[in-house]
Amino acid sequence: MARVMALRVRRGDWVSAHGQWREVKAVRSDRYTSGGPQVVLVFKAGPALRVNAAEVLTVERRGRTVRIKPRGGRT
Repeated sequence: MARVMALRVRRGDWVSAHGQWREVKAVRSDRYTSGGPQVVLVFKAGPALRVNAAEVLTVERRGRTVRIKPRGGRT
């Protein structure tokens, strides 16, 4: 669910997106027009990224690289 993903990726995390590491400025929950959950990651530099709530992201937090997979991510 988008709510779970939003809790796991936090402001200040670094996310690997399109081959670049980008710092997260804000995280928002949203829905696709079909009603499915999505997460909007707003970065300090560059455009925002909309991802499916069930998508696995590679995140760096406090110098540690972690793989984040949301629990119960249904689409």
